[in-house]
Amino acid sequence: MIDLHSHTYFSDGSLAPLELIDMAVESGLEQLAISDHDSIEGLLSLEQLPTEIRIIPSVEISANWGKQGLHILGLNIDLENEALQSFLKQQQANRKKRALEMAHKLVQAGVEHAKNDIEYLLDSQPMVCRTHIAQLLVEQGYVKKFPDAFKKYLAKGGKAHIKDDWFELEDVIAIIKAAGGQAVLAHPMRYGMGTNKLKSLVEEFKALGGDGLEICYPNIHPGHKNLLATWAKAYKLCGSQGSDFHSPDKSWVKLGKFAPLPEDVEPVWTRW
Repeated sequence: MIDLHSHTYFSDGSLAPLELIDMAVESGLEQLAISDHDSIEGLLSLEQLPTEIRIIPSVEISANWGKQGLHILGLNIDLENEALQSFLKQQQANRKKRALEMAHKLVQAGVEHAKNDIEYLLDSQPMVCRTHIAQLLVEQGYVKKFPDAFKKYLAKGGKAHIKDDWFELEDVIAIIKAAGGQAVLAHPMRYGMGTNKLKSLVEEFKALGGDGLEICYPNIHPGHKNLLATWAKAYKLCGSQGSDFHSPDKSWVKLGKFAPLPEDVEPVWTRW
């Protein structure tokens, strides 16, 4: 019962860290990685760690690989590492800049109060992600459904799309390793790549010092899971697993609920 991918309201989750931990304990988990986007503030807010469950200090860092955006999990990191803290502050500054640029484009696209609303969000919560802006567009009636906000406004080709300004994959892996963590490529099958391109990514990820692939997560096709397991063994990468939990409102994603890691793949948690 190990879940190595979850989020709190310090990024785009809905629960406080303690609420997430309580839910994990109720779910019977033995280990939980709190891995907010480009932030360790939720982990730093904990005055003491619980005794009923092992909390793995982690982070999910956005990265660029050519023109492709990626998410890299840094598992079992040293939260006190100054280089990592400085790196994440720059990532958060990039996120704030992106949100303000999106606000400007949304106003141009006819979303009347976008600038004031997004500035308020930036002042009132730890981080503003595209999911927050999408929810705003739904609540104000500019789109009917959450995915429509991305299609019409926020995703590539949308009226308010802003190109991501993240660090390169090599830099992200290096900073995770410098903080004593394991670098894991998150949900590889969600990037929409063809098999050959994805295999090239896995090869380069390994060459740059990457440690593992997230093989088991909700809704992954069994054939894709088996392919990732084959690549993990071929390139001597560990396997990881996680729900990518954000909110109890998303009933299709539950803590600890995903297929088990194949027995012939080395689990990443054997390295800590």
